[in-house]
Amino acid sequence: MALIDLIKKRFLWVVIGAILFYILFILVSDVEKIFESFLQIKVEFLILIFALGFVSHLVKSLRQKDLLNTLGEKISYLQNMSIYMAGLSLITTPGGIGTFIKSIYLKERINVPTEKSIAIIFIERYHDLLAGTSIILVSLLLYSSTISLSLMIFSAIILGGTYLLLKSQRIFTSFYSRLLKIKFISKNFPKVEPTKSFSTLTSSKSMTKGWLFSILGWSIDSLAVYLVFLSLNVDLGFLLTSQIYFTSLGYGVLSFLPAGIGVNEGVADFLLIRQGLDFSVASSLVILTRLSTLWFATAIGVIFTRMELKQTVKP
Repeated sequence: MALIDLIKKRFLWVVIGAILFYILFILVSDVEKIFESFLQIKVEFLILIFALGFVSHLVKSLRQKDLLNTLGEKISYLQNMSIYMAGLSLITTPGGIGTFIKSIYLKERINVPTEKSIAIIFIERYHDLLAGTSIILVSLLLYSSTISLSLMIFSAIILGGTYLLLKSQRIFTSFYSRLLKIKFISKNFPKVEPTKSFSTLTSSKSMTKGWLFSILGWSIDSLAVYLVFLSLNVDLGFLLTSQIYFTSLGYGVLSFLPAGIGVNEGVADFLLIRQGLDFSVASSLVILTRLSTLWFATAIGVIFTRMELKQTVKP
């Protein structure tokens, strides 16, 4: 029951906050124009957008399976997909740390040691940041942006520093013990130890495969967002659209607000208006993008969580 209560409590408060924010967001924008934009969207576009969104998560679930295989843990494709999708139910938590709930499912369903599952989920988040940073880097070759460049540099520092820490157990232990003295971190982050699993998962071969899975998964996600733009008759090009998407997403994650609410939308609106779009059009794009990515993923997570809870939570 504690697990069910945790999921319901976190999800409920985030959803309430999001609804209130989007109501305010729409009121500040031109309500009539936003609804007119939504009414013009073709059903075929929506079907393709959500289909691509689901496929992107399927690819990322294959990354999880590969990481499990690397640590010698065998799992069927369907079971792996179900556990991965269930972890999306708490992706709206600050920094997406709620996805660590997968360690419970992995422990209960296939008896994966907690130290292995924590390492896998941590590395997954690392690869998400690495893929996003890589895509922004490519986009900057054609479209310069100080805001995106600043995020990329900051992300690169985090990625480089984290990788070095994982390679040195002594430094990692010292650094992380200091971080845990910060109340917010000790309260919200799981305990992470520099185990052999981290050493295995950060080998050149494992990192390369993880990066390729992540690039593919997030590129499909970017394609879905590009179709969101096309559905509203806005064509900024795939790379520029991806740059705006990952830049706003990155700043939202770094804000450590649940779902990056407010920050993500604000940055995206600002970047779109800089491209000459009307405020109401920009707001329509932001809302539809968030619905088809973050909130669609959350909905998938809730559905699969109900399935997983039947297996992991005893009456």
